[in-house]
Amino acid sequence: MKGTLEAAGLTMDDLVSVQVFSSDVADYDAFNAVYRTFFTQTYPARAFIGAGTLLFGARFEVMGIAARGR
Repeated sequence: MKGTLEAAGLTMDDLVSVQVFSSDVADYDAFNAVYRTFFTQTYPARAFIGAGTLLFGARFEVMGIAARGR
């Protein structure tokens, strides 16, 4: 996600909404420990959703919406 944002001239701080789909909600605290390191300003609105099995055995799938000039 970070690379895609950078290619568009944006940063993680330009995210306004994020949805995280997790194959195991027990990973919530571990995910947050890493997630926090990607932001320097206020965190975007977020949903953390238990999703069961994800494609290709992924632990997380993340979808975000960014806006210029947030």
